[in-house]
Amino acid sequence: MPRGKTIVFIDNSNIFYGQRNVGWRIDIKKFHDYLEQNGEIWQTFLFASVTEPPRYEQTNFYSFLKNEMRYEVELFKLGRKSHNCRGCGRTWWSYVEKGVDVALATKLMMLASKPAFETAILVGADSDFLNTVETVKSMGLRVEIYAWRGTVSEEMEAASSTKVYYLDDLREKIELTTEPDLEAERLISGEDEESET
Repeated sequence: MPRGKTIVFIDNSNIFYGQRNVGWRIDIKKFHDYLEQNGEIWQTFLFASVTEPPRYEQTNFYSFLKNEMRYEVELFKLGRKSHNCRGCGRTWWSYVEKGVDVALATKLMMLASKPAFETAILVGADSDFLNTVETVKSMGLRVEIYAWRGTVSEEMEAASSTKVYYLDDLREKIELTTEPDLEAERLISGEDEESET
């Protein structure tokens, strides 16, 4: 089925942590080219969290997306959460993502209400997006989902307008196969998961 006008919405942290689990990285340019095999992508929005101040690799990657890929990049500062071990008294803290899911869902709904697209491609299948996906579909629009295996609930899989496309199955087509260029990193990157004090 022709997609019609298509917009992509990427949840960067979902992709980042999935990469860590599978042990290989996505080349964002290859991934974009793969998505366009089934029709031109009109616009891509990427939602991500960054450390404060952002690390060099983060700044480099997001600059590449904005300037070279022409993505719309929405960044949010990571919050910090303190943890205490009752047994040993050790204290540590971890980064906590705040606002990304809400921002992505809001942008998706806002553009669907115009409507600014006929098909939305959602990269990352957090169950928090279920209501948004179902609402967008009820407006007569399509939603395709791309995600890692094991991260998609039955409800999200049922809500997708097509079969869910699993990133694991696309490795040969979208894997980063060369060393990343620090001046223009093409891989989907992320932030440190946690730090100790």
